[in-house]
Amino acid sequence: MSEIEWIRIEPGTAWLGDERGALMHAGNGPRHEICIEYGFEISAAPITFAQWKKLTGQAVAGEHSNHGVNRLTPLMIEAGLIGVNGNPRPPSEAEWALATNQGAIGPGDVQVEVLSDRPPRSGYWGAPCDGRPWTTPIRAGGISDHTAHATRVWQSSGTMRGATPRGVSRPQMGFRLVRSTKYESELNMPQAPSQMDIIKRESIIALLIGIFPSFTWAYFNASERYLSESWLNIAVGGIFFSLMTALLWRPKTPIYSLQDGKMRRN
Repeated sequence: MSEIEWIRIEPGTAWLGDERGALMHAGNGPRHEICIEYGFEISAAPITFAQWKKLTGQAVAGEHSNHGVNRLTPLMIEAGLIGVNGNPRPPSEAEWALATNQGAIGPGDVQVEVLSDRPPRSGYWGAPCDGRPWTTPIRAGGISDHTAHATRVWQSSGTMRGATPRGVSRPQMGFRLVRSTKYESELNMPQAPSQMDIIKRESIIALLIGIFPSFTWAYFNASERYLSESWLNIAVGGIFFSLMTALLWRPKTPIYSLQDGKMRRN
């Protein structure tokens, strides 16, 4: 079957990101709401070889099957869709999340789905929250500042965020298409977290789990001379220990939601 089955997605909200505070989760934070005010259509399943040929007039490696296209790089997908009627494109991560939230899409015959977003960093700071693809400014010569596309990876327990370079194809990587998109507003996450909040949090944590325990241990196990001469080393050791714990644990980070037309911290 070469006809694409389109599913209508109504305007709505969904959530992206991770609120866990440890550094190992920082690349997927912060957790935030996305609000899409326009309706759009998304393909019910990843695009097949036969659908790609009918859509673009070009067969991929001579394939005409109804299996998902899994031999195209993000750059080849983008280039192949130029001039196609209706200006279809892979969904943005926000559109993909809304479609998933409304139960319109599920796992297909590919494991990784390419999105239109080309984020400049791993986290969501500065990301659009209104459905627009997250793309970086184009430099002189038409080259983007980033060369990897965001992806969504299907797992048994749901999906996770991933990335793939523009020039790389993967055996289990495919894509869906969206059409009839119309951006009616511009809504973005803040560009960065509050530096003062981070300094206050780390100072309190360093005192509680680093500096105070270090001095307590030294008080009961070291001489007064050692305390008076090496107090700075004890304090630095406590601070270093506190910073090391950031890899595995930190309090949950604030989440962001739409309030009064802007993304605000809850």
